[in-house]
Amino acid sequence: MRRLHSIDSIRGLAALAVIYAHTVEFGLKTQLGPFPLERAVLSGLTEFVDVGKIAVTLFFAVSGFVVPFSLFKACDRPILAFAVSRFFRLYPAYWLSIPCGLLVLFVWAGRDVPAVLVPANLTMLQQFLGVENIIALYWTLQIELIFYGLCVGLFALGRLDDAVSVVLSALALIGAALGLAALRFALERKFPVAVPLSLAVMFWGLCLRYHVLERRPGWGAALTVVTGALVCAIPLVSVLAYGRDMGFHENWVKYLVTYWAAMALFALLSLTLRIEGRLFTFLGAISYSIYLFGPVVQAVLEHALAGYAPVIPIHLFAGATALATVAVAALVYRWIEAPAIALGRHVVRRHLPPTAGARREAHARAAPMMGRSEI
Repeated sequence: MRRLHSIDSIRGLAALAVIYAHTVEFGLKTQLGPFPLERAVLSGLTEFVDVGKIAVTLFFAVSGFVVPFSLFKACDRPILAFAVSRFFRLYPAYWLSIPCGLLVLFVWAGRDVPAVLVPANLTMLQQFLGVENIIALYWTLQIELIFYGLCVGLFALGRLDDAVSVVLSALALIGAALGLAALRFALERKFPVAVPLSLAVMFWGLCLRYHVLERRPGWGAALTVVTGALVCAIPLVSVLAYGRDMGFHENWVKYLVTYWAAMALFALLSLTLRIEGRLFTFLGAISYSIYLFGPVVQAVLEHALAGYAPVIPIHLFAGATALATVAVAALVYRWIEAPAIALGRHVVRRHLPPTAGARREAHARAAPMMGRSEI
């Protein structure tokens, strides 16, 4: 079974979109460039379209489409094997980004470094501990960890491939998002509405793969229910949670467009308009490092812009940031990510080899997928 390179391409495009969104935000804030028309057009577009949040939501949909299926591999201890492989996939590159972010975004910027900042960030659980992210984008990784926990829980109960259980989980998360949005509206406090809504999008991605790619019986109805619930809930969540500005320039239309556009774009790119060129799949392979190191590279280039801001167009700055980040990410992937992933696979193969019973069980689960592509 071959890898679905179109999903890698979505990752790569999403990572570049995050860089683009952040550079545009910086350019508008600092009045970058000599072209008022460029700034005016971008300012108008960003009022209602948040490219960065669309890209992040695409990442969440990709996780739902890909990650849960790692638990169904032949192994006597699949949960432990899953934890080992995820650890080696996420933490080595993440740990390298911590000193880089600390140096550029704190020390170089003249910010104080609290004693608990680095130890808490090393765990990737810092937000749960009430500690600031060294790099702001780390917040999405903590949602990923929650999703892993939910998938492991459903798998342990034998329900991860059960349509009813997945639908109920998604509906519960959508209900939680609605509840937090209502509390945010009533109490005017910044409750984490995006967390359950993002998790629901992940389960939507899981339903999408089961129905359209794996063609499992019963998943068409599951996909319809989760899609309908999300499409109907997103406007209400957006109005309740982001209908008034609480310091982050909230705009409920922007949030509505973000989630609807991300879902439509993911369905289009994963099922119909599949992009599988070598450049895009390469960007997908290094997308995690692009995501982690983009803010660091951008901060370095922002310092280099000192005195040149009036003559550097926003899109020139965005392109330079993207190219520099891809170069850094390629090195990180070559020397950190790829060896760590290979080590994780070696550890699983050596210490958690599957028995004949585990192979038979994995084969039985995979029978409906035979002849299809693997991610």
